[in-house]
Amino acid sequence: MQGNLDDARAWIEEGDRLLAQSWDYLAASDADPTQLEFAGQSFSRTAQSYLIGAVEYQHGSAAAAGELNDDAAQLVSRLDGRLRAEADAAQASSMRRHVAARDARRVAVERAQMFAEELRERFAHAAPELFTRPLDTGCARIDTPTWSR
Repeated sequence: MQGNLDDARAWIEEGDRLLAQSWDYLAASDADPTQLEFAGQSFSRTAQSYLIGAVEYQHGSAAAAGELNDDAAQLVSRLDGRLRAEADAAQASSMRRHVAARDARRVAVERAQMFAEELRERFAHAAPELFTRPLDTGCARIDTPTWSR
């Protein structure tokens, strides 16, 4: 696995960058509702980045090639062992947690946010070697998005 660590870390770091960007879009959506769509897309790309990093870590760059077009379920299915279990749990958790928003767009964004944040948290515990730094505590996970309070 060591040969894949640097490349896998690059995907994880991209996920962290996208996660911070997603939170910025979400915060801006209070003043500009068009930012909500950007937030949803960004949270989805965040989850995808974490998943690609995990696939690359487990199976090498050849296994991760072309996966930018795969959806989360396809990426999760390529994982094995503990990372697969953690990804499955994150996916299930994001779908069963109570969503406060009544607007379908907001529900989709909140679920994408929960999935991305759960992946980050679970992968950090399951494979801490993938993470080069802790997630900025100033942007800690929020259980209820600001727009649904």
